[in-house]
Amino acid sequence: MALVVCITLQAQQAATVFGQALVQLEKTATPQQVQAQVQQQAGILPAFKMERCISAYMHIWLFSFDENEIAKTEMLRLLNTLEGVQVAQVNHVIAERIVPNDPFFGQQWHHVQSGDHDIDTDLAWDITTGGVTALGDEIVVCVVEPGGAKWNQADINANHWINVNEIPNNNIDDDENGYIDDVDGWNTTADSDGIAEGSHGTQVSSMIGAKGDNNTGIAGVNWDVKIMQVDMGGISEAGVIEAYEYPLMMRKLYNESNGQKGAFVVATNSSWGTDGGQPDDAPLWCAMYDSLGAYGILSCGATANNNVNIDVVGDLPTACPSEHMVSVTATNNDDVRTFSGYGQTQIDLGAPGEDVYLANNTSYGATSGTSFASPCVAGAIALLYSAPCTSFMQIVAASPAVGATMARDFIYSGVDAVANLSDECVTGGRLNINNSINLMLNDCSGGSCVAPFAVTILQVPGTLNYTIAWQATGESSGFALRYRLSGEDVWTELSGLTEQTLVLQDLLGCYTYEVQLLSYCGKGDSDWGNTLSFDTEGCCLNPTIYSEVSVSDTEATIQWNDVFAAEGYTITYQPAGGVPIMIENVEPNNQYTLTDLLPCTAYTVTVFSICVGLKPVSVTFDFNTSGCGDCQDLAYCAIASNSASEFIENVTLGDINYTSGDDDGYLLVEGETTILVKDQQYTVYCTPGFNGFAYNEYFKVWIDYNSNGEFEDATELVFDSGTGTTTEVSGDFTVPSWVQDGVVRMRVGMSYVGSFGGGEPPIACGENEYGETEDYCVTLEETVGLTELGNKTLSIYPNPAQDALTISNPNVQLGEKGIANIIDSRGVLVASSVFSNGGSIDVSHLAAGLYIVQLEENQTTRFIKK
Repeated sequence: MALVVCITLQAQQAATVFGQALVQLEKTATPQQVQAQVQQQAGILPAFKMERCISAYMHIWLFSFDENEIAKTEMLRLLNTLEGVQVAQVNHVIAERIVPNDPFFGQQWHHVQSGDHDIDTDLAWDITTGGVTALGDEIVVCVVEPGGAKWNQADINANHWINVNEIPNNNIDDDENGYIDDVDGWNTTADSDGIAEGSHGTQVSSMIGAKGDNNTGIAGVNWDVKIMQVDMGGISEAGVIEAYEYPLMMRKLYNESNGQKGAFVVATNSSWGTDGGQPDDAPLWCAMYDSLGAYGILSCGATANNNVNIDVVGDLPTACPSEHMVSVTATNNDDVRTFSGYGQTQIDLGAPGEDVYLANNTSYGATSGTSFASPCVAGAIALLYSAPCTSFMQIVAASPAVGATMARDFIYSGVDAVANLSDECVTGGRLNINNSINLMLNDCSGGSCVAPFAVTILQVPGTLNYTIAWQATGESSGFALRYRLSGEDVWTELSGLTEQTLVLQDLLGCYTYEVQLLSYCGKGDSDWGNTLSFDTEGCCLNPTIYSEVSVSDTEATIQWNDVFAAEGYTITYQPAGGVPIMIENVEPNNQYTLTDLLPCTAYTVTVFSICVGLKPVSVTFDFNTSGCGDCQDLAYCAIASNSASEFIENVTLGDINYTSGDDDGYLLVEGETTILVKDQQYTVYCTPGFNGFAYNEYFKVWIDYNSNGEFEDATELVFDSGTGTTTEVSGDFTVPSWVQDGVVRMRVGMSYVGSFGGGEPPIACGENEYGETEDYCVTLEETVGLTELGNKTLSIYPNPAQDALTISNPNVQLGEKGIANIIDSRGVLVASSVFSNGGSIDVSHLAAGLYIVQLEENQTTRFIKK
């Protein structure tokens, strides 16, 4: 009998910050919505709260919770199911990647030595020592470092990057980059430019850009590069993402302002990470490298200082799959990788990192670690950008992401093949910056002709003609273009082009085309460039995009996206609860005015294209006519607040009795209304509600008596609770005699006020920090007629009704002057009829729901009942 033993090997679990999660939200979602959903689905979790925004650009937020209440795995499972959440993950712990000093060799062997194991910077410096690009951009490398760097150290101070568009210490974001007084970089913990003086960061910075040829200390890979310092002030993944946000926003600003603001950051360096970290567990961390790359930034990462296969055990960030992550392992002066990680799939190249001679805060000395191999590559990338190649920088200016990819490929293609690395990294070699610069210059001087880039494809309006435009380097003397239907084998080629634009004419409608471009150069043609695909118009589709041009009580002008294949349109529109109306053979225009509409009514519109081969796709569009009164027609001042922990639970006033939960800070309540008679006194009741702990809540109620949408008149504050409460409060008010008849808005505001200070009473317009606001429509009227009879004297039956509703009041006879109106829960008039006592109204066309019966005489409301 054979004994079989099965052993399961698991990857090392990366350390995480206790009780923290990183959550990426959809653009329209808010952290308050996440907090509310967690409370609804998981019950009361007092410790669950939003800590701060980590990356505004990527919509990433840091949340904290108590792992003693809910396991981290359960919290992640819950978060990833919530509406508005794209990705939720744990917050990993990182560590600096440095090993103890163990000097064996002399000074800076990685620049030049008797053997052939250095990166040939001495040869590269014969071409460039750094500084600016061929187009004059000041080249910047961002050092992201927990604990900062002593940037004013004697040998790197001259290369310290300064934000020249920011005025120091004026507490103003002068360059509008989202950071205040960020002159010397950014400290994410202190929210200032105060950079700590970590010795590790100083060594990293000196590898990149210790000033060369200055009779002081050492020389960096790049003599004249500017070094941007970002002190992430912590060792968590949240801190990592927050730190990367700074160079991302600075390069984005530089691109968008044509170099007037921001910084031309070409690379970041990260000499830290998480041993055994799995990219699948850190999608937000890894996604940041794609975001940086989209704006032209390569990210260099130091892999683990362990002799392990990263392809097997994992690592963060060097196992992140982004094309813009450059993963670096360390080699010694014999081109041997000894103590550092490797991987034929995840690790891109090697670079000197053992016994390299660098600057620290107070002196110089040899040190070892992948921490110093990674900045060696970052400095080389920056040196590459300073090469005298205008055509490369033209590509970078037109398409930063393409330029970054080209720079990366020059670095990879220029490595010296090393036997020790042949099966241990992607390139099989060690960095050689001289090779990389010469590869670029060879392309630049005509050794390799560059295909056109920055291609755009635009339809000529009203036709099936498409304009193709592109950019090219100065080496190009002409161009060729070829195109074909997607899936076809044969190309149609147009050669001998001299302009950088071409119109493809009379293409087939509703097809996908592919386009490629080629450049002619003096020393030969380029390869055909990347394939670009585009879809032609001509598909017979219904419009899908609508908007209102203008809306009045009885008319509405709507427009929709024009369908190229449409010979005309058919429009159907329908009032809520009413019969659809059709308008056929509308001219092939994308705008139409609907007339004879009902005031204060909700309508649904659909536009169908008239053409051959119509696909059954239609999208409806809703709009409301005006005429509902000031409550709905006026543009009221905006109000917002955070209602994740507390909200308005109930409001009662006359016929209004509305109970609700958390409505995300604000709600216009439809279907709840009441009549307020002039000179009469009323009592309003307000009750707070809570998702957990009961807080003291302050209530105010306003009525917009003057119908200006602002609630600023002193008489419009009808109730002030005067203090905070955790239970129902109430107060009396009298409607002034001078107010005009009509439907106006009542605003109920609730805000947190602390028992021992903190918090403020609610305001009517603007933003309350915590609490909620609800708006209601109320009708102001004179004291006349039937109102005095009281609600109980009106009889409606059957209730509920299906076909006809009978209205009866034994004490009232309105005759021909009486009108009975039926109003739905949105306040929209859906039926109306001349009323006599005991008469009926047809309600067969109405959907099931709650409605209000309103009796009128001489255009004045006399009676109202649900």
